[in-house]
Amino acid sequence: MISDPKKARTGPDAPLNSGKIREQFPIFGIRKNERPLIYLDNAATTQKPQPVIDAIVHFYTHECSNVHRGVHTLSERATESYERSRSAVRSFIHASSNNEIVFVRGATEGINLVAQTYGRTHVGPGDEILISTMEHHSNIVPWQLLCEEKGARLRVVPINADGEFIFEAYEKLLCPKTRLVAVTHVSNALGTVNPVREIIRLAHQHHVPVLIDGAQSVAHMPVDVATLD
Repeated sequence: MISDPKKARTGPDAPLNSGKIREQFPIFGIRKNERPLIYLDNAATTQKPQPVIDAIVHFYTHECSNVHRGVHTLSERATESYERSRSAVRSFIHASSNNEIVFVRGATEGINLVAQTYGRTHVGPGDEILISTMEHHSNIVPWQLLCEEKGARLRVVPINADGEFIFEAYEKLLCPKTRLVAVTHVSNALGTVNPVREIIRLAHQHHVPVLIDGAQSVAHMPVDVATLD
């Protein structure tokens, strides 16, 4: 049977056209050592498609101003663009309000902000923070430093031989001293997808807040933050 291109599937379940996607990124038109450029380090720094580059150039050329800091035309335009971006992110992850969206330079800065704000005010001597063996350094070092400063203890949930989160060990480590659970949604090194909904559910039963490092998950799988809480 010969397929009819006019009847090609469209919509969210349509096959991914990687060629069309590559065409949107100017940098992939560059050849390195006479070969097409292959780039997979997107969790660290993502290459920018032409529409993003155009939008940034347009902003700096026509709308550059502080947001929420003025009533003049440029400030109002910048604020409108800023809020549209927050709305787009809110919709993408199914957050309930724009107020839940805070722009940071990356997951590393976001985790450090939580450590330096919530951590400093809610963690004290003898308290405990739970992380897992598979965490990125950005979700280890801030808690190590905080525990050292506060006289708290950093507990680590182990993984099994298949690189999976050992839920039974997690259940045993949760206790009245636990002040925060900080785990990755998807491991940057192993690719393990953690059962974050169950991790959150159990922590909340103990009245413990949870920080999820979603740097590796949001770009590769549907994330609905409303169903995680």
